[in-house]
Parts: sequence; C-alpha cells; structure tokens
Amino acid sequence: MSNKIPYVNILQSAICIPVSDEVPIALDIKILPDKNIPAESFFGVWLLDVSGSMGGDRLENAKESLIEQIGILPDGTIFNLITFESKVNEIIKDVKITNKSRQEIIKKIQGITERGTTSLYTALEKSLEILRKYSRTNGSLAIRKIILISDGEPTDVHVRSGEENDPNYQKYFMLAKEALEYKSSIDTVGALGEHNVYLMYEIAKLSTGKYIFAENEEELKTKMIIATEQTARIAFSSPTLAVTSITGDIELEDAAQYKPTVIRMPFEKINKRESKAYLRSFEAGDTYQILVKGKIFIDKNNIQTETNVKVLELDFDFGKDGLRETKEIFITFSSDSSKFKLNQDINRKYANVFSQAEEIADCTIRGDAAATQKIQGDETKKID
Repeated sequence: MSNKIPYVNILQSAICIPVSDEVPIALDIKILPDKNIPAESFFGVWLLDVSGSMGGDRLENAKESLIEQIGILPDGTIFNLITFESKVNEIIKDVKITNKSRQEIIKKIQGITERGTTSLYTALEKSLEILRKYSRTNGSLAIRKIILISDGEPTDVHVRSGEENDPNYQKYFMLAKEALEYKSSIDTVGALGEHNVYLMYEIAKLSTGKYIFAENEEELKTKMIIATEQTARIAFSSPTLAVTSITGDIELEDAAQYKPTVIRMPFEKINKRESKAYLRSFEAGDTYQILVKGKIFIDKNNIQTETNVKVLELDFDFGKDGLRETKEIFITFSSDSSKFKLNQDINRKYANVFSQAEEIADCTIRGDAAATQKIQGDETKKID
C-alpha cells in the first residue's frame, strides 16, 4: 500500500448562511491516490462455485481465468482456493505465490470438476474462518480480499429472490460485516444473470467490496482477471471516514460515492456528535468522489456571527499507521442576507446520485444484473 497520504479536497454547500437551530450541510469529497504504486502482494481467498449449473464453458472459463491470475499475482501473495457444490472443498490453503508454487497450484486448478448443488453460505463461512485465523495470527499482508464467484441460488441457507425481508439474508450479511472487521472486503462475481443479484450485491456493498456482473462465459474469464489486477493495485485498504460535529449533535445520511462508480456507504452512529463510514478501497491512479449530507443541530445563542465558525472535523484513516488526515469545515453565520452564499450544485448532485443508488437497490431486488451494472458503472471498467 501507499506510504503517502493522498490528495483530499472538500467542497461544501453552506458557506455563509443565517443562524439557525438546524444547519443542513452537504460535502463533496475528492480523493486522489498516487498513481505510481507498484502491484502489491495480498491475502486472498477465492470461492468458486462448481455446482452442476457451472458445468461446461462456464467452469472452463473460470478455471482458465484462475490460471491466468496465478501468473499475474505478485510474489508473496497468499493464495487460498475453495470450491463449493453440495459440500465445500479446500483445494489450496495458505500457499505463498512463488515460481515453484504457481505450477503446483495450476495443476490443482486443472483437476477441478463440477458436481452437486450450491453451498454458498457454507463456503462464505469457511472463507471467514480462514480470514479470521490469518488476522488473529497477525498476518503481515495489509490487503485482504475474498472473491466469490457464483451463477446460482444458494441451496444450503435458502433465501427467497425478490423478497429482501427474508431473515436468512441477514445471515449472509453478518458474514460480510465480519469480513470488514478483519479489514477485508468481498468482491462478488455474478455469472450470466442467473445468480441472486440482491444477495451478491449486498454482500459486496456491506463489506465495501465490488459487485461485478459477467454477461457471458468470456466476460466471466476476463472480469475475474481484472478484479485481481485491481486488488493488487490497492493503494489504501479499508479506509474510514469519521465525521465529528463541533457545535452540536449531528445526523448524517448515507455517504454516496459517484466516482469511479455509484454506491451508497452507510454511516454508523458512534454517538450524538460522531458518525463513521467504511469507504471502498482506493486504487492507485483512480479518482474517488464521495458525497455526504446531513444536519447539524446547534445552540444559536452560542454562535458568533460574521466570522468563520468551525462546525465539523473529518478524520480520514487510510488504513495504515500514520496515514491519517483531519480536515476542518467552517461556516460563516450572518444576519446580512447580501452575504449569504450557498453551493446548491452539491445538493443537486447528491439528490441525483442518491436517486441512482435507490434505482440500483430496486434493480438488485428485481434480480436485474445488467441494469444494476449499467447504473452503478462497470466495476472492471470504472466508467463514469
């Protein structure tokens, strides 16, 4: 990962406003990681669906993709491969990538065949067990990733497609949140539109990973490779943003990323004055833009007018010791309407991005993978 704090710039909606008990504020945050970062080794767990529906070209393309990925993985990467069908199989566990181990891994991948049904929950649970053990033994690799590839509905812990209130979904989502606790994200690759889109999308979102849709067998192969290349170019893994109000209580809506792709990132309320959001990993050379919107509740009697008043502190933790930066947000309160200054463009932008995020949520519940990808942007192409 990078040892250099990225460029961070913040635009705000409220610049000079009248004094009020309730102050609306919107922020447009731009983050630019250094582009001159070499590929870096990481800890990875690949979960490959080998159930009957993955047979034929799907599985062969997935295997070819894995073999190509082995060739491009940086030396020192820790490689784990789990296949799942009616049961879960640990094919490769904690193998460090070297010239010698690459050949041994490829032989094992070539021997994989399809069979059975889709024990997706059990496979995800196994990946968390491996991740948990690595984290608790102080594994040295800062970048940690689980990659889940599937084309079907889970058959071990069933969920009902189109019914997001099915309580079984929460069992999967708890695993996604646990991955986040161990500083790992889960990238999900949904193959050919026959997977549970809502399940795969939410697993990725809740763990700050990527949801990737492969429309055909060839895309399955190439997008798996690109996702691995992107992981090796992560500049900052598991970054967080803490927002603290200086003048009173605060209520924040979701953060909404709109570059390079569209995704909502919910805030966790720490206390009345502080909230925290887990951000997507930042990759070398990409531009990240995030919108934050909320309200600050203040005591008007304690606000000094006609001067800059510090209202917020934004603490960026870039996931590595010493890589933190605090940005301060000031507002001028005035009784002179001729001085009022607002940047309404940020509010309009937030409304548009939030609307897109809502549309994505509707598409995932309907199971429309192509529409989901079209609105959010292709995670393997990073289209604006």
